[in-house]
Amino acid sequence: MMSRRWPFLAVLYTAVYGVDFKLYGVNYNSRQGPDWDPNRCKSQAQVDTDMVAIATVASRVRIFSLVDCNQGFMVTTAAKKAGLGIWLGMWVSNNQSSLNNELAALDALVTNNVVDNSIEGIHVGSESLYRKDITPDQAINYFAAVKTYLGTKQLTFPVSITDVLDTLLEYPQVISAVDVVMANAFPFWEQVDVEAAVNSFKTKYNALVGAAHGKEVLIGETGWPSAGVNTKASVATFAAAAELKYFMFTAFDDLWKIAQEGVIDTVEAHFGLFDATRNLKPELEYLTTG
Repeated sequence: MMSRRWPFLAVLYTAVYGVDFKLYGVNYNSRQGPDWDPNRCKSQAQVDTDMVAIATVASRVRIFSLVDCNQGFMVTTAAKKAGLGIWLGMWVSNNQSSLNNELAALDALVTNNVVDNSIEGIHVGSESLYRKDITPDQAINYFAAVKTYLGTKQLTFPVSITDVLDTLLEYPQVISAVDVVMANAFPFWEQVDVEAAVNSFKTKYNALVGAAHGKEVLIGETGWPSAGVNTKASVATFAAAAELKYFMFTAFDDLWKIAQEGVIDTVEAHFGLFDATRNLKPELEYLTTG
């Protein structure tokens, strides 16, 4: 019998295996070690292999930074070879240099024809507002800088600012600024029962759709851990999930986060569809819609 911590995935994945269906997308990070580890970044060969594995279960990949571990180049080239769509990301902070570094990386990718109009989109910041790393005005200014740059290169793919769903509702000016709305939603963290989690997500998602005033709404991150403390904090599911455009968090378990966070049982290390050695988790191999 399927573990109770996976009913959310059973509905959301609508059976990755056994039917002709792939996830809309998954998040990916080529990190394999904490900040201080000289071998913290995967090699190009490892990234290539990761993209091939992802392509068996998803149609596109989403990253968080162009600069970190040279992911802008390494992931984009590998994803294209694997036939995956790509959503790029730029990691920004209150320090203007964070944006400048990401823009410099973007410019190099454009100049070398790595980034072109085949890219599906780019998000500027990931939960930066939620963490209070930047203000709404800064987020919009960063967005505008990227949008302006892309315009000078005749690149027309959409630009967004990714943040927690509740945070975006708190700052409607951010929703108004972006091309498409990209929100992160993890009912798991709400620590409520199934019905409450379902209703909470539906209510917030519908509110976001209303606030978007016709703009496309994507779920940038959602997921469920397979290990760690409080993995049964809530069992989140929602109706017709396969009709939503969502990126699962995340492709592979991030075991390096145990060292990074200094918490041996952190759930943050176990959100992967695959384990750290690219084995699809057993709970996902036999999913059914029934």
